[in-house]
Amino acid sequence: MMISSITPIVATLPWWLLFIIALFTLFALWLSYWPGRRATIKTIRASPFSPDLVPKEIDTIVIGSGAGGCACSNLLAQAGRKVLVLEQHEERTGGCTHTFRIEDCEWDTGLHYTSEGMGLPTHRSGGLLRFMTRGKQEWKRLDDPYDQVFFPKDDDVAEGRPNFNNYEFNTGSESVIKSTIMRIDPGNKDLEKKCRVWMNLCDVVNDGFTALGISRVVPSMFHFFLQKRINKLYKLASYTVRDVQYAVFNLGYSIDQLLQSCPTAPEGPESDPVLRRVKGVLNHPIGDYAVQPRVATFAAQAITMAHYMEGASYTVGPTQNISIRSTAMVHAMGGEVLCDATVTDIIIENGRAVGVRVRNTSAGNDGPVTEVRAKNVVCATSVFNLYNNLLPKDLPAVQDFLDPTKRTIKESNGHVFLFCKIKGDASELDLPKHNLWYFNGYDIDEAFDRYAHDPVNQRPPTVYIGFPCTKDPSWPKRMPGTSNCILISDGLWEWFSKWENTSVHHRGKEYEDFKDQLTRHLESILYEIVPQVQGKVEYMTLGTPLTEVTYLSSFHAGSYGTKMDTNVFDRLNDKWTTTPRTPIPGLYVAGSDAFLPAVCGAMYGGVLTAVTMLGYMGSLRLVCAFLGEFASAFQEDNPKMSRPEAYYQAIKVFLTEKVAN
Repeated sequence: MMISSITPIVATLPWWLLFIIALFTLFALWLSYWPGRRATIKTIRASPFSPDLVPKEIDTIVIGSGAGGCACSNLLAQAGRKVLVLEQHEERTGGCTHTFRIEDCEWDTGLHYTSEGMGLPTHRSGGLLRFMTRGKQEWKRLDDPYDQVFFPKDDDVAEGRPNFNNYEFNTGSESVIKSTIMRIDPGNKDLEKKCRVWMNLCDVVNDGFTALGISRVVPSMFHFFLQKRINKLYKLASYTVRDVQYAVFNLGYSIDQLLQSCPTAPEGPESDPVLRRVKGVLNHPIGDYAVQPRVATFAAQAITMAHYMEGASYTVGPTQNISIRSTAMVHAMGGEVLCDATVTDIIIENGRAVGVRVRNTSAGNDGPVTEVRAKNVVCATSVFNLYNNLLPKDLPAVQDFLDPTKRTIKESNGHVFLFCKIKGDASELDLPKHNLWYFNGYDIDEAFDRYAHDPVNQRPPTVYIGFPCTKDPSWPKRMPGTSNCILISDGLWEWFSKWENTSVHHRGKEYEDFKDQLTRHLESILYEIVPQVQGKVEYMTLGTPLTEVTYLSSFHAGSYGTKMDTNVFDRLNDKWTTTPRTPIPGLYVAGSDAFLPAVCGAMYGGVLTAVTMLGYMGSLRLVCAFLGEFASAFQEDNPKMSRPEAYYQAIKVFLTEKVAN
């Protein structure tokens, strides 16, 4: 009946209008088709590399299965591309999200907590993870305070002021400001105003990163809409944390003044006891990017601070599940995920990346090498691995990267990890459910300098102390009667480089003695901050930067990829960092070097890489598919919301939400 009523109307329309309607209808049908939507997902662990497991006619090879590699491979697979993921770890995928077990206990390796936004499907980051894992990855919000920072006893206090040695970080910038002021100089309105400027600067940087991310995927003709925000980011990123703190807290600079220039902080410690403490406490995010204040770019400090303003969360179940659930789509779409697969080099022919050579990690350097060809190659193991180890040295791009006049970025520092197994249930031991941080003094630069000069006799400048057993609600069922703890401090590659060519468990007495000395520092800090675990630790093992190289294949143990100093956002380094593109056709980077460090930043880096490889039309298809799922999340959160309202909210959040939310 309806068709017969429409037919006369259609018959009266001019041919050109009918042609446009037909084209629009075909385009809408094409746009709505998303291959991944129809895939049947089964979580499958990676198999060891074998040439007979490699699929035929691969579209893309992804080197590395961390957050960036998983995100990139997932979205490419959803778009219908056949992807091969190669992971050098002998047994498992995940990069810094993988977990391991020893002595009937389990530990995470890199994802110790992340922002609340990653755990909420109505935030862009959480929505993306839901889209990639079909909603199978669950998260648990951490109660406030999500972080507590401890300092050594220090009596350098202004007269009449309190003398606290620990500070809490709760959800919301106002909460952080008021809590900090209350414990350092109650009632100081001028200091409160300066703290608010500091927090607002973090928001400006966050907004700038949002614009930068959008600029990486939209046509250049639209960049003028974003340029003002990006310019602000680059301006603030050119300043060090120490200099910005001096400008704001000592000189009272406003945001507008800082966007013009930033004075250089004088040498030496802060003489004002109130400002000394405020600066030390507000340096709290430093543990998540590991660069001391007089060197670190303010952009790293600001984006990390903003990242946790809405709180923090942790995975339900092992963090390992993120990679397993993300790469399930690769299997479903005809691709493959293989571990025990060390890529020895990337094959370049006629200036283009056309494949890789790979061998079993377990076979050692003399193992047989297999050539695997593909249309594109993605390196998700850092630009330093890419240009130092995987590409021919005679390539112009490699020569540029190795030229100090054309590249000033450096690899980040490494870390030292102490993994502890504790006898007893977390609830019985009253273990903290939030993260603990130890700072060895309010002057963080001084603490870094002392430690770098003498790691044997000096405590680390910062130490993270976390209890995954209290944050993961599935732990009591999975590991009854057992608790765990992870302590993480800084570790410089130069301390360990002389053992670079030795193998695990065969590095000699000098190395083991050095490990024992580092272990004692961390052990004493644990018992000082959490005394109830003393006498309960059944097992502990220390990982060093060499451990990172062995199990994570990080270049010189650079835990965060590129070191977050002021060189990162220097225009000279534009083609090396914060971009998925490389100068070599067919070759891309994913992960932290494609955008930002840490798990969320690396995931965004992988998303940007996939979007770049899909092109504008393919990306439009991806966005439409994601927005449909994103809108569903809003409806699940509010069942009274109509579908049009949900789409409006999804589009609004997708386009305007800050990167760190």
